[in-house]
Amino acid sequence: MNTPLAHIDKQKIVVLKYRQLLQACKPFLTPSGQKQLRKAFIATLNIHGDHLYQTSESYFCHSVDVAIIVAKEMGLGLSSVIAAMLHNISHDDNKFAELVSELKLPEVAVICSNLNRLNQLPTEKLTDNAENFSSLLLSLADDVRSVLIQLADRLHHMRKIESLPDAKKREIALQTSDLYAPLAHKLGLYRVKGELDELSLHYNNPIAYQTISANIAKAISDSSDFIIEFLDPIKAELSRMGLDFVIKNRTKSVSSVFTKMKKQQVDFEEVFDLFAIRIILNSSISDEKADCWKAYSVVTNLYKPEPKRLRDWITIPRPNGYESLHVTVLGPGKRWVEVQIRTLRMDEEAESGNAAHWRYKGQKGSVETDEWLNSIRKILENPEESEEALSSGTKPVAAENTIYVFTPEGDLKKLRAGSTVLDFAFEVHTNLGAKCSGGRVNKKIVPIRHLLKNGDQVEIITSRNQNPNIDWLGWVTTSRAKTKIKRYLKEAEFKQAEAGKDIFRRKIAQLKITKEDEAINKLVAFFKLSGPLDLFQKLAESKIEPSAIKDIVIGTTKAEDEKIESKPKPPVKAEPLKTNRTSENVIIVNENSEIEGYKLARCCNPVMGDEIFGFITVSDGIKIHRISCPNASRMRTRFPYRSMDAQWSKPVEGTYFISTVKISGFDQLGILSSITNLISNELKMDVRTISLDSKNGKFDGLIKVSIRDTKHLDLLMKRLLSIKGIIKATRQSSSN
Repeated sequence: MNTPLAHIDKQKIVVLKYRQLLQACKPFLTPSGQKQLRKAFIATLNIHGDHLYQTSESYFCHSVDVAIIVAKEMGLGLSSVIAAMLHNISHDDNKFAELVSELKLPEVAVICSNLNRLNQLPTEKLTDNAENFSSLLLSLADDVRSVLIQLADRLHHMRKIESLPDAKKREIALQTSDLYAPLAHKLGLYRVKGELDELSLHYNNPIAYQTISANIAKAISDSSDFIIEFLDPIKAELSRMGLDFVIKNRTKSVSSVFTKMKKQQVDFEEVFDLFAIRIILNSSISDEKADCWKAYSVVTNLYKPEPKRLRDWITIPRPNGYESLHVTVLGPGKRWVEVQIRTLRMDEEAESGNAAHWRYKGQKGSVETDEWLNSIRKILENPEESEEALSSGTKPVAAENTIYVFTPEGDLKKLRAGSTVLDFAFEVHTNLGAKCSGGRVNKKIVPIRHLLKNGDQVEIITSRNQNPNIDWLGWVTTSRAKTKIKRYLKEAEFKQAEAGKDIFRRKIAQLKITKEDEAINKLVAFFKLSGPLDLFQKLAESKIEPSAIKDIVIGTTKAEDEKIESKPKPPVKAEPLKTNRTSENVIIVNENSEIEGYKLARCCNPVMGDEIFGFITVSDGIKIHRISCPNASRMRTRFPYRSMDAQWSKPVEGTYFISTVKISGFDQLGILSSITNLISNELKMDVRTISLDSKNGKFDGLIKVSIRDTKHLDLLMKRLLSIKGIIKATRQSSSN
């Protein structure tokens, strides 16, 4: 229970925070806006109450302070300030929805929704994925104000973590230096970036921070007279030459000095650009280069230059458009000083144009992203601009062409927009891709063709029986996945060819054929193949029957042909369907026909309604094949005298055919019951057998049923696909 004194103290804090908030928002606050701000302030106080962070700071004070940073240090408007105050309130809370509705600021809900989404991203491995994570934040932010508020939130947390355990401070500081400081730099928030860097180093490496800070303080103390002594002759000579100029000087920050020492492996004393002088000339476009070189000659005439450290980006600007002359000279007391010489135009271009500071420091980004971020920087630099400009800008093309997806462990993978689960699997590992049978996206099972979205968390489901096929090439977008699939298919072709070669050699050994090359040539010519490799593959795939080798290479005996052709023909007993053919040459299938002794071929399992023909075999009578049978073309071309026309008789009540349907999909509870209920109860079909093989959430199965005709079969397959979980249903040509 609060004491009266504590209550009074709390009141004072609330009043103080409100006054600070009003002062920060003064440049843009209208009377109606002040009412909205007050309402949001009171709601924040009531909802958060006395809740405290681990740092002992209240939720309420933190929320208001973040809003003050957003207004005062980032120059954003009322919607952003209110969203910043509400960013710690649960969006599922009815009070939040009521408040947003009362405020009549719908964009606040959008910003807070964005913030909620960004805060839910897994950050366990953020340090290992900092660059991609930064890009993900920007691409997920439909409204960039959510990212700016997140930066303000991080800045305020960094200012308040002193009381946390050392290990926790180092963890937060490392995350800040890896992600949030570079992100602030990208958005042109240089002061925010600088403070985040300083605080990160202070907590992550306190000894280095204190040592460098002390050295810089001493150097500044020792250098006040030195700077004046160094600049006075330069100012006098530039004025004498009639140049219009201003001179700025700055001391490197602690974090910048530390970064340079670490990168170049040098001591503090060897950081030559601890003090940098920038000479900015007000010159016309036509005189820019000449004036810069005049200023250069002034500096180098007065002080000895270090030729190895001359950087001429005026004669040949850097690829990003940056223009400036950098020279390091030995000043009074043999102290090195870096001097940068540029014009006013060049300076403005370097700070906020195409050569913005965050780019020439080595950050990577596409032209479209650069333009987008640059437009954001310009809006931030001009508070009078309408705040709506921050949310109405078009997303960069680069962001639209890229997505970032998490692994279950929290690693971040960068993919092309339009990538599927299969793309992701190959991005993680080739073997994972080759055995991919599906995935769990955000813990929900999906097929391998499922399109991924920004921020998805993906787990790959594999099957040891799974292998890439040609269809996969149409299901992937990334070049890596396509290359790996093509390579696998090529290797599989050669393995298959080896298997077909073994089949071929066993057959010719059985037939005692010694001229192997001659036999291959005959087969290749007969089937019009591209070569031996094509022949062996078709043998392995059963697209060419091994029995054809004997017929084509050796030829059948006349005796066998005569034996087949001499079979007696029984009298006609069945009434065929209407046809232009004469019954003398047509087999009427399904009733007695002119030629009895036929069988339905097992290689294609014809059923009532299929287009069919008869083929006289050497030892097994007449076989009825579908016209679309894989073996039909060879048989009818090579042995036309054995082929016979065939057609179905009029359907007879009670006539059924056995057909096998192959199904596959993702396992669902009760799927077997759904299948049997559909076939037996709804379609009234006779089920012979059902077998399902389920592994890792996916299943393959075979259903053998009695059907009347092809229409009956098509109906069955269509209805099977309506069952949840079944993604494919096809007729199986051959039965086992």
